[in-house]
Amino acid sequence: MSTSIPYDPEEFDNNPFSEPVTRNISSQHLDDAKQHGEQQHQQQEQQQRQYIEQEQPALPKSVESQQIKDIDEERNLIPERFDDKDHWKIEIIVQAIERYGSFQNKRDNPNIIFEVSTNIPLFKHKEYKTIKKSYGEFQSFFKFLNVSITECFIYSLPHPSTSYGIANELDYQQTIANFQNWLSKIVSNPILTRLEELQYFIESDFNSYQPVTKLNHPATGIKRKTLKQLQPPYDECLELAEFRPLVKSIYQNSQLILESLEKLVKFKKSLSANEGELGSKLQELKELETNHVGMQQMWLKLGKTIQTVGDLNSIIASLELATLGDGLDEVVRDTYIFKESLTDRHLLMRELIAAQQNSKLKHENARKLQNKRDINPIKVNEAIRSLEDAIKEEEELTKRLKRITKEMLIEKNQIIEEYSRFISRKFKEFILTKIEYERKKLMVLEKFRVDVRAVDAKGGLSRLGRENYPKHQGSAHLSSQGPNGDNWNGDRKKSHFGNVNIEAVEKFHDKKKDNVKSNDFVDGHEENKDDMPIDARNAASLLGVSTFN
Repeated sequence: MSTSIPYDPEEFDNNPFSEPVTRNISSQHLDDAKQHGEQQHQQQEQQQRQYIEQEQPALPKSVESQQIKDIDEERNLIPERFDDKDHWKIEIIVQAIERYGSFQNKRDNPNIIFEVSTNIPLFKHKEYKTIKKSYGEFQSFFKFLNVSITECFIYSLPHPSTSYGIANELDYQQTIANFQNWLSKIVSNPILTRLEELQYFIESDFNSYQPVTKLNHPATGIKRKTLKQLQPPYDECLELAEFRPLVKSIYQNSQLILESLEKLVKFKKSLSANEGELGSKLQELKELETNHVGMQQMWLKLGKTIQTVGDLNSIIASLELATLGDGLDEVVRDTYIFKESLTDRHLLMRELIAAQQNSKLKHENARKLQNKRDINPIKVNEAIRSLEDAIKEEEELTKRLKRITKEMLIEKNQIIEEYSRFISRKFKEFILTKIEYERKKLMVLEKFRVDVRAVDAKGGLSRLGRENYPKHQGSAHLSSQGPNGDNWNGDRKKSHFGNVNIEAVEKFHDKKKDNVKSNDFVDGHEENKDDMPIDARNAASLLGVSTFN
């Protein structure tokens, strides 16, 4: 005998094999229920009439109730962000970096020294001084966070060194800043600060930390690659569905820019080496100048100048890789982790779909057993147990997916704001560093310009076929780099033909403006050039004097 009662998983008694319960309902109870139903019907009609008379839907109340409902749901799903949110805090300050041993050990496995202050009752002490952890321990802790904490976006662990080189003071400062930034991001997340694993990491002895909690690996290897090739399941959360393509695009574009920058830096360093070789060859040309002492010094200084410019170009290339290159590398590593975290969410959605199909199948099997005449109690118990397990698994996966979705929505906005500031800061650092060393290169070239002018009395121009050129008047060659920055008016060009009649020039410009305003051009005839109150010599001189206000 089949039943027409549909399956309701939220029903208190949802056993399809249970006998229907018979209830004795008296006539008095029936009358009371009938009266109660009539009263509810009258109240509903009255509410509908009031709604029609007002002609305004109760939208604000519904929106407010929906917001309250969403907040309550977030509070239940992510209690860490609401329970003692502003009370429990932890602060980590990186103090120093230690490098010892061989060159490879100094570069790849430094020791990070930091101190911790917290009021979280999970920790044994409120303050921890001079905690020392090796880079390998940081890698183990990061691996645990990246694998086990699927609801959070975990930032990538900084490299143990930068492109400055471990012998550079800038590398020391930048490495400390990178670890400080990473630890600050970790402790700013309330979910991560309440982990027992963080306590184990801080309170363990030096070079003895290993993850205590078992790692829950998602799909890895060939299975993961195969699932990633399939079309992602339908995502009800539109923001996260659009966020993953954005993260993937940032990852791919940053990777391409980083590869192009590395190739450019490689070519620039090769160019600087060739410039150094060219400078050494030019210095040998002084031996050809046997009759001119000034030219001997000029070739020598020219070679040294080109070598210096080559060295500066090599430094600029290294700084480009250390500022912009390291920043792009961090973006690439972070976005790859974010992309894989969103992929783990898709895999969880597939597991939920499979669990829903499994629970539906178990329920159908239970119905088939119910319809049989001869019911085996053992099979019935097994079917009930498997159905309960399937429903429990589906509920756990549903709750887990909702928790991950809510947390990722919160962190998504934080990531966008953080990377907007980070990328702007890195590009600003890159530009300012490049400008600084380009100014140094300009100062070197300006010094060599003075050396060229000092070759002979004619300003170094006699070797250009200008033996009859007027004698050099010794104009001052000021540097364009002053204490207040660029001084672009430092080197004012002077006329070799005497002073320019500035008053005549101003009168000419005033006359030109008056002619344009009065429209003196009649029948399309242009103004006669012979009437200009300035000759060709003065016009050529004007090209070297700024007349702009």
